[in-house]
Amino acid sequence: MMKKNRIKRFLSAAAAAVTAFAVLPVSGAYADDLESAEDVLQDGSFIYEEVEGGYAVQRCTASILTKFPGIVNGVTVVEIKDNAFAGCSAIEEIVIPETVKKIGNSAFIGCTSLKRVVLPGAVTKIPDNAFIDCINLQEVVVSDYLTEVGDMAFNNCQSLSKINLPDGVTTIGDSAFDTCYNLTSFTLPDSLTEIGEMAFSYSPIETFDTEGCSAFKFTDGILYNKDETEIYRAAPSISGDVYIKDGVKEINGGAFSLCSGITNLFIPDSVETIGGYAFSECVQLKNIDFSEGLKSLGIGAFAYDLSLESVELPVSLETLGDGSFMVCQKLNKVIMQENLKSIGDNAFIGCTSLKQVTVPKSVTKIGDNAFGMDFDDEGNQIRNSGFRMNVSAGSAAEKYAKNNKIEHDSSGVDLKKLAFIVICIGLLVTVIVFSVVLMQRSKKSASRSARKAHKEALEKEAEKNYKKIAGDDDDEDEDTDESDESDDSEKSDDDSDDEDE
Repeated sequence: MMKKNRIKRFLSAAAAAVTAFAVLPVSGAYADDLESAEDVLQDGSFIYEEVEGGYAVQRCTASILTKFPGIVNGVTVVEIKDNAFAGCSAIEEIVIPETVKKIGNSAFIGCTSLKRVVLPGAVTKIPDNAFIDCINLQEVVVSDYLTEVGDMAFNNCQSLSKINLPDGVTTIGDSAFDTCYNLTSFTLPDSLTEIGEMAFSYSPIETFDTEGCSAFKFTDGILYNKDETEIYRAAPSISGDVYIKDGVKEINGGAFSLCSGITNLFIPDSVETIGGYAFSECVQLKNIDFSEGLKSLGIGAFAYDLSLESVELPVSLETLGDGSFMVCQKLNKVIMQENLKSIGDNAFIGCTSLKQVTVPKSVTKIGDNAFGMDFDDEGNQIRNSGFRMNVSAGSAAEKYAKNNKIEHDSSGVDLKKLAFIVICIGLLVTVIVFSVVLMQRSKKSASRSARKAHKEALEKEAEKNYKKIAGDDDDEDEDTDESDESDDSEKSDDDSDDEDE
């Protein structure tokens, strides 16, 4: 059942696994393609290619390998290419010749029967993914010249119980010894200065020997850096109430994974970051006391904590990583604060007891299947029946609920709609005010014209009256003379008529 199996814990691990399976059939089709090439070099066990200084093993074609030659046809073998032995599941032991100076990434990935490996003295780095998924690998012999262990170099080497890293090693990469179930003790080289994320996660290491290693210290079952500001790994036997030291700023990925005895966890406000799967599979963890200061939770930080019932996230938290609380089956209450901005994919998937959650409006991003989803017996994603969300109108949470057809209650005002309405009202008011102003101006203009015309008429009337009253006498005399002349003319006409008669 999916609920009883861990989902792939680290995204890079998944990518590496894909690479491993992708190269498994190389000994078939890929080898056939090489054999058809004119410049192919092979001896029945290996396919080579010419490189600077000699030959490189491009692909192992042998099902059973008894010898790994250092010289072929008088030419020195100096390199092993990427994926050269990938998926060679029948090989049980490999002694790499001293002539080899370089080993490629994922060189022995998926060699499931491999039990013993001897590395040459000239190889100073165990490359990334070199022995990932070599589940039966028990012994690795390295040279005194080794300086670096690459990312995921021994990831999922479940049978590896001991490895001696020489002084000179300065770096152990991300997930380098992740899921080494038989690794119970580890000696840190004096020269070590860097331990990668999740370097020892899911490995039941009870003791770290840090004598002579000045960069790290192992105290009270916890591996710290020298300043005790970072935690790298805790002994799985730690139990009961766990108080993280004040002053710790970062809890690295996988640091408390498989610490199944922890019941109550107290995190001080100095802690800013909790890495991926940091407290995953702490199956008895019931309570977490988050102090203010925490800003981000990594991928699967509290995944598969089967006894966890309630969580109140701090105001300072801004980011919930993918799968932060996935498959916390008893989790029934989650309080998220207004400062939260991002919730990752599958954050609460498989939390079957969580039936209701309130998502603050400050959240602007919610990943796929973050809420309201579960797994069936075959690992398929299904809906968590009865789940409901409380969201703010117009928020990312409301959009998530609608897109996933989750029952939800919306509260508050959709600010975008409100802004649109306010703008429309503002425009309408502006148009009305503008129209009124135009009308008033039109009325004032008409009134002014009327007053002007009336004034001009009055002035003309006054001038006319003035002329009548105070006008000159000549006009009157002229009028009289004209009247007299008219009378004389009429009289003359009358006399003329009398004479004719």
